[in-house]
Amino acid sequence: MKNLNLIALVFAVLLFGCKEDEVQPESLIGTWELRHVLGGQIAGAPSDFPKGNGKIIQFSADEYQRIEDGKVVSTGTYRIVKESAEIDGTKYEQRIIFDDDQWKTFIKLTGNKILICSGTIAADGTTATYEKIITLE
Repeated sequence: MKNLNLIALVFAVLLFGCKEDEVQPESLIGTWELRHVLGGQIAGAPSDFPKGNGKIIQFSADEYQRIEDGKVVSTGTYRIVKESAEIDGTKYEQRIIFDDDQWKTFIKLTGNKILICSGTIAADGTTATYEKIITLE
């Protein structure tokens, strides 16, 4: 009987332990403002964005909001999983999945900045750099 219980326990661990490794970096939670976009540019459109530009993304534990000029333009859920990629010379170790979308979007946190990369620049992809901002509540 002990062997049967042990086999059942091992099977349960393998079954439930094989899903994607979800990661939740605490430093992601907060308010981020766009500073730079690389790739996907329309001629004459800016690639650098000053402080106070109003292009915001806010993350809670599992939800996000995109805000432009003080208005919420989209909301949804997200999750982060371990997945490695090297895109345009930058190494990424985490993928962010917005609203269960299958599009491969990678994320890299470095200090108070976050890179959100969707595809390679050569194939009309973009890398957006956001800076964490302090908000008074």
